[in-house]
Amino acid sequence: MSQGKKRNRIRQIFDILILLCSVGLVICFSLEIRDRPFMPALMAGVIIGMIWALYDFFRAFGVSSKQQLQESHKVHRLILLDGQGKAIRVWDLQGRTSLIIGKGGQSQELDVDLSDCEYSSFIDFQHAALNFCLDQWYVEDLESQNGVKVRKVEDGECYRVIHRPCRVEAGDILYIANTKLLLT
Repeated sequence: MSQGKKRNRIRQIFDILILLCSVGLVICFSLEIRDRPFMPALMAGVIIGMIWALYDFFRAFGVSSKQQLQESHKVHRLILLDGQGKAIRVWDLQGRTSLIIGKGGQSQELDVDLSDCEYSSFIDFQHAALNFCLDQWYVEDLESQNGVKVRKVEDGECYRVIHRPCRVEAGDILYIANTKLLLT
C-alpha cells in the first residue's frame, strides 16, 4: 500500500473514531442538558466537530477513489507482445500526443516501427495512429488493408476500429494485423 493510501486510511479511521465519540458525547450531554447551563454551547461544539469529521471523511474517501480510478485508466506505455504474451519491445508514451504505427520503409518515419515483427507482411507502412486528446488515448485505423482491432479490458471483447477513432485505456490490447500491442 502506498504512503498516500496509508495516510488516507489512517485519516478515515480517526474520522470514524471522532464521529463515534461525538455521538456518545451528544447522547451523554442530551441526558444532562437540563441541569447545566453551559451544556447547550458544549453540545453545539460537539455537533460542529461531528459535521467536520463527516465532511473530512467523505472528502478524503471521494478524492482517493477518484484518483485511483483515474490512475488505473491512464496509459503510459505501449508494449509489443510475442505469441506467448511476453514483452518484446516497449515505447514510452509520456509527453507524447500522437504516434504513427506501421512498417518502416526507406522514406517512412514512424513512431512505432513493426517491420521486425512476425506478421510485418500484413502491416501497412502507415497502419494506425494513437492520438491523445482530452486526457484520453484514441486509436485510429489509417485505412489499412488488414485493419485494427482493440480487445477492451473492461469486457474482454474484441472490436474492429472502423471509420472513427476508438478510445483506449490501460489494459487494452491493440491488434495491428495479427501483431499484439498492450497499453499499460
